[in-house]
Amino acid sequence: MSSGRGIVLVAIGTVDNTVIEMLKHNLSTVFNTQVTTGKDMAVPGYAFSEKRKQYWSTAILHVLLEQNACIHYKKILGIVDRDLYVPDLNFVFGEAGGDAALISLTRLRQEFHGLPEDSPLFLRRTLTEAVHELGHTYGLRHCSELQCVMFFSNTLRDTDRKGPEFCPPCKSECSKSI
Repeated sequence: MSSGRGIVLVAIGTVDNTVIEMLKHNLSTVFNTQVTTGKDMAVPGYAFSEKRKQYWSTAILHVLLEQNACIHYKKILGIVDRDLYVPDLNFVFGEAGGDAALISLTRLRQEFHGLPEDSPLFLRRTLTEAVHELGHTYGLRHCSELQCVMFFSNTLRDTDRKGPEFCPPCKSECSKSI
């Protein structure tokens, strides 16, 4: 990654444009930087685990980091509508490494849990997870403050409780890296 332009969003497979536009608008405000969309990527068959019926997020993250079309951006955020995992956990909402982050939309939807659709809640959860994972790319670690976006989300309750806002110390630390 270079010291180039802000954040590039990369849809992996089919991602609703409403999600992309919401992230473009809100992430530019949160991180005070330009947010653009990059070239879409195909759904990564190489990352699919037949045994788990999920996609290995780390494998997708590595490919995101190697995207030549993204080298002129400081940060990359991949957005995928597939269920993600890492080997030691049942699932993850997202993962970050280096200057790239990845979020999954799948478990953020009420319908995944057998509940009625709630678009505003889904979009808030999506923003929360995007800010959290991008926060890691700016050097932030998990925070012990329950309402901070950098608090680790083990469940959707955690995501809903914390929301997309940094606590004052995390906001200050993030501002130093932007």
